[in-house]
Amino acid sequence: MQFVRHRPAAPLDRHVECFWWSRREIPQSHWEYMLPSGRAQLVIALHETPIVCLPGSSGSPIEWSGSVVHGPQWRYYAAGPKPCGVVVGVSFRPGAASAVLGVPAMALADQHLSLSTLWGRRGQLLHEQMMEAAEPMAVFRILELALNERIERPLLMHPAIAHALTFRWSIGITHIQRDAGYSPKHFIALFRAGVGLTPKHYFRIQRFNEALRRLAAEPGTGLADVAATVGYSDQAHMAREFRELAGITPRQYRPTTRDSALHHRATNPFTGIKLR
Repeated sequence: MQFVRHRPAAPLDRHVECFWWSRREIPQSHWEYMLPSGRAQLVIALHETPIVCLPGSSGSPIEWSGSVVHGPQWRYYAAGPKPCGVVVGVSFRPGAASAVLGVPAMALADQHLSLSTLWGRRGQLLHEQMMEAAEPMAVFRILELALNERIERPLLMHPAIAHALTFRWSIGITHIQRDAGYSPKHFIALFRAGVGLTPKHYFRIQRFNEALRRLAAEPGTGLADVAATVGYSDQAHMAREFRELAGITPRQYRPTTRDSALHHRATNPFTGIKLR
């Protein structure tokens, strides 16, 4: 599989962490659990084969083709087998998708929406333009131009929330809220409006992501050591977080690669569910 990553120039780089381009020569037959990151992703398929995803909290499969925006997720969702072909993605910075997509963060949370649903005909035209581009950098130029046009009138994030996102999960929610200078109730409302998740859940996900990165990078590391290092009270605490956020236990966790900590390889996870 070929993979290219690209960071857009200013001002888009304030909202987008990176673009990525992937060409799959051999179809992927297994399912994956896509584990939560606290941020949104735009995925554009430059092939005609539909892809299925299944939210972790629902038994209703979603079939998409063309494009899909995966909003910030409260927990995992499952992605079906991948066909051959090219797929392009936009990894937004935390809370930044709204400024580009033109949709409030709370409307994106836990959603899987096509770009055409959000942008109408403009989303379809962007997909058609990208389908005609042969090389990754040509695709990135088209995408960067289109997204830059959308941030001329951005949905601005509250400065206190933008500042809160610079803290690490280990600081503690109470300290972050007090630093913002707002009451707990007001801070939660502002944070959820800007990010799509509550501050407690967002920073839980960041701690969980740190555990995933350590387990993916060093598979032989003891679970108790990882739990202690990333700030869980004990191994049982980390196991509870895994079951809630990932639908699996730490011992069941199998990242697809060391660099893909948020992709858990699943084996026949939905036996008995019929996909149309």
